[in-house]
Amino acid sequence: MDYNNLLSYLKKRQPDFVTLLQKLVSFQTYTGERENINKFLDFLENLFAGFDPQVSRFQTGQGDILTLSFFPRGADKEVPDADFIVLLAHVDTVKVSQIQPPAKIKGDRFFANGCYDMKNAIALFYYALKALKHFDAAVNKQIKMVLTPDEEAGSEASLPILLRECSRAAAVILPEPCCPGGGVKTRRKGVITMQAKLKGKAVHSGIEPEKGIDANRALAQLIGKIDKIAREVGAVSFNPGILSGGTSRNVVSPFSCMDFELRSYSSGLLKKALREIKKIGYIGGAGCEIVKGIEHPALEFDHKNRRIYEIAVKIASSLGYELSAGSSGGGSEGSHLSFAGIPVIDGLGMKGGAAHSPGEYIEMADFPFRAALITALCLEV
Repeated sequence: MDYNNLLSYLKKRQPDFVTLLQKLVSFQTYTGERENINKFLDFLENLFAGFDPQVSRFQTGQGDILTLSFFPRGADKEVPDADFIVLLAHVDTVKVSQIQPPAKIKGDRFFANGCYDMKNAIALFYYALKALKHFDAAVNKQIKMVLTPDEEAGSEASLPILLRECSRAAAVILPEPCCPGGGVKTRRKGVITMQAKLKGKAVHSGIEPEKGIDANRALAQLIGKIDKIAREVGAVSFNPGILSGGTSRNVVSPFSCMDFELRSYSSGLLKKALREIKKIGYIGGAGCEIVKGIEHPALEFDHKNRRIYEIAVKIASSLGYELSAGSSGGGSEGSHLSFAGIPVIDGLGMKGGAAHSPGEYIEMADFPFRAALITALCLEV
């Protein structure tokens, strides 16, 4: 395919893209609103029906997971099981107000809840498929679109199904928001949430404080201890988060609690820090129980992900663009997939900003390049 012709074709589709995106953001799909999410998936199933996909839906408590498989294998075209590409997006959005703000266009920007994170991705997928069909491209892989309902809440309900559906993919193309300069996100921090419960001994703080065990002071020591562990492990950040403790101003605190997190671009370093922290059984005379909560792996720029990025860089160059790489402190579904050994290219979404706020927007002029890049990746990975 001549990529200059592809880019010209998509530039002419930009007004249609905006019209489609207006329709997509008109659906309220806040995380947890299962009925609304499923209605939106019904609409998407109809929208993509013109490409004659194989359709599967998997129910979860947060809403369905919709998978649409295009260019399926047939008797006349045998494709190995692992030779398929996943186009991945989540349909849930973050609730920013009681009433969903209406979409609006101001200058070169399109404003709407969820347009940047990440309903523009669904529209990009639609026009990538239209371009493949328009140019009658020789697609030698099955393309599987996977749409999940709960990414903003950590993908807890959908993750087992998502991992299964993507387990043998040649690559996962994920148009989460790009870096501020337009680059893809080749690294994301992993995170481990934890809770520390400290048990002291209550006594009157005026009469016999020396007979007590102050859990609050122990908690202060624990913060210093975890800070030291994070420094010694290296490249791990620690946030104390929520602190609580004590019963009264005149009582030595019999208990205290801390909800905290660790973050790092290395899952290995997170594991190492976790092991050291879990060894803490007593501090400052108080008993200390550490309970692990959510564990979200890092997205690392390993050889399998680097290969996909290098292909994308070459495609971008042929389109007259430079595709840089960057990092993000937050996670995505791509982090879990990459940790499971599946090649991922993340952060292919359109330029924009103000995610998860009433002022969320995308830059409309970025559409042709992003759609062309995704289209070409479907052909070249």
